[in-house]
Amino acid sequence: MTEPLLVVVTGPPASGKSSIARELAEELRIPFLSKDELKERLYEEIGSGEELEDAIERSATAILYSVAHSNLDVGVSVLVESNFDRKSDTAPLRELGARIVQVHCGGDTDALVRHFAERSARGDRHPGHDDEPEDAGELRRKIESGLWDPLDLPGELIRVDASQGHVDVESITSRSVFG
Repeated sequence: MTEPLLVVVTGPPASGKSSIARELAEELRIPFLSKDELKERLYEEIGSGEELEDAIERSATAILYSVAHSNLDVGVSVLVESNFDRKSDTAPLRELGARIVQVHCGGDTDALVRHFAERSARGDRHPGHDDEPEDAGELRRKIESGLWDPLDLPGELIRVDASQGHVDVESITSRSVFG
């Protein structure tokens, strides 16, 4: 059996991660695990609010790692997507023990901040996330601090800039690293 592939799609909020990750998983025909989707199911089951957010965040992350590990352990490649934190998420991803391809979504900070504020104003995301346009300043500070820079992971790093429009996912999956 060949070593399973762990595709890690990461980057700051509003960088196109979820859309790109879903397309990548479909193109690669592998399971897709999104931390935000897990959080949304938890919001629906146990509620949301500032007093629950830390527990929901930890729970969704633990579920994501557990399900990814279960798949990889039986030889099934998997794609995980989140705004993984360089400080706390690198070690757990390394411990999953698979061949890793990291797809880092980024782009122009001004464009990402603007997209976040516009998305928040439209209410495009699950209300449990409690995104507000006023949070854009905090997002900018976190981007500029390097919190969501590429992770220090072994394997291939593919940088994607979705801040200016659509990304050709087939051009990503056609790379030999996915073969």
